[in-house]
Amino acid sequence: MKFIKSISLITCLLILLTGCVKGDVNIAFKDSTNANIEIKLFFPESLLNEYNTSIDELTDKLKENGLQDWTSEKSKESINGVTYLVLDLKAPESINKGLISFLEYHEKEKSYQVKMDLNLINDIYNTSELKDINNYSLSNLKTMGLEFNLNIEMPGTIKETNVGKIVNDQVQIDLIDLLTQDKITTISINSISTHKNSFPINLLIIAGLSIILYLIIRKSK
Repeated sequence: MKFIKSISLITCLLILLTGCVKGDVNIAFKDSTNANIEIKLFFPESLLNEYNTSIDELTDKLKENGLQDWTSEKSKESINGVTYLVLDLKAPESINKGLISFLEYHEKEKSYQVKMDLNLINDIYNTSELKDINNYSLSNLKTMGLEFNLNIEMPGTIKETNVGKIVNDQVQIDLIDLLTQDKITTISINSISTHKNSFPINLLIIAGLSIILYLIIRKSK
């Protein structure tokens, strides 16, 4: 998958820079025909200054290596007193459509399931080569401040996931931990389609209007 190769490139870039760099891969499955992926990278401003580089140079490097069709936006954020230069990358429609192959809808149960084979990810990442970059392991880089998370949203209400944790109806996965373990071979997430029932609310509105109407009639007598 093209988008996984893009994530691989970005991860390598973060690893080479090291030092308090953060990244979020946000995948949102809206329904069985609509999904999108967005990647946000957070670079400490002081780190870029130390490497004598800029957010524009990093953006150009990414676009030269497979992300030329992605749209990008730059901003600045302060997190816990640290100033970050933020690069927000949004995938083209061709990649968003490819995400749908991971999602299944089960009509009988009115449920959705996402399945991602980690063997595919590991093959593309070639994690054996990522074990030792600049004499650091991925685990050591994490202790130095490297953060890279995969956040997955589902249609309906998420009921179960075999990896990560469910927070605010979103599965949050530590991607560094995922890449350095060998027990989990597939990301599997299940959700149930939910429809809000407006009947109780409508009933309360009608009751409230009836009381108001009754009071108006009484006053007019």
